Amino acid sequence: MPEQHAINFSREAFLHPVNLVFLLGIVLSAYASAGWVPWMPTIIVTVGLGIELLYLGTIPRHHLFRDYIIKRHQADQYNPGYEKQYFDELETLQQKQFLALKRMQKKIRANFERIPESSRPLVDHLMRRLDDLTNDYLHQLVLLERFEEYLDNTSPESLSVEIRALEKEMASVTSERLLEVMSRRREILKKRRDKHRSAREKAQICSSQLDTVADIFCYVYEKSITFGNGDSHNLQLDLLMSELEETAAMIQDIEDDLPPTYTALRNMENQDS
Repeated sequence: MPEQHAINFSREAFLHPVNLVFLLGIVLSAYASAGWVPWMPTIIVTVGLGIELLYLGTIPRHHLFRDYIIKRHQADQYNPGYEKQYFDELETLQQKQFLALKRMQKKIRANFERIPESSRPLVDHLMRRLDDLTNDYLHQLVLLERFEEYLDNTSPESLSVEIRALEKEMASVTSERLLEVMSRRREILKKRRDKHRSAREKAQICSSQLDTVADIFCYVYEKSITFGNGDSHNLQLDLLMSELEETAAMIQDIEDDLPPTYTALRNMENQDS
């Protein structure tokens, strides 16, 4: 999965087709106006560059644009090998959850096969969105399992005990250098305790998101069974797509909130095993 810090969002914004069309329009407008008013190309280019600088100064920082670019990179980099890798990391129960979702997706696809050819593009779009949600579901399963393993192996209570014991020891220390070292350790222990609280919250969010994806799949499956006949197929598919888009927008990318040291050590253990 692509990491946010590895993506040049300014470059992505500059090379976006909409922006390139805008720049081409500025050049063509300036060229076309050269024969009318001598100073018009200068004004057009100046205004165009001002808008471009404003665009490059704001859009790359906008969270919606960043989410869109990250999702696009994930889709570009996705291949079946990633799915197998993530699937193999799961425990048996989580593997069964994922396989159940995949079976439901196949049933949805089969139910939509009876849709008229005129609605086929919408069906294909809907199935691609389900593919994206399936990938998100697998990713969330892996993240939740990692969070739970991390939480099971750390205890905020024991960290609090260590902090209190350290502070008691610091009260009798007279060496400034030793106090500095001990103060640094206390800050690290407090950060570890705060990280545990954050990780627990993120694990709960991850679990809720898994339930949300499972629910939307059930909803689409039920709709595919009772899909009406007549000329309203496109309208019904549009409504389903809206539901899927709203669900996809709610799915947060929380991988960066995993403790980095723990994740790195875990990956090293997986490579050694």
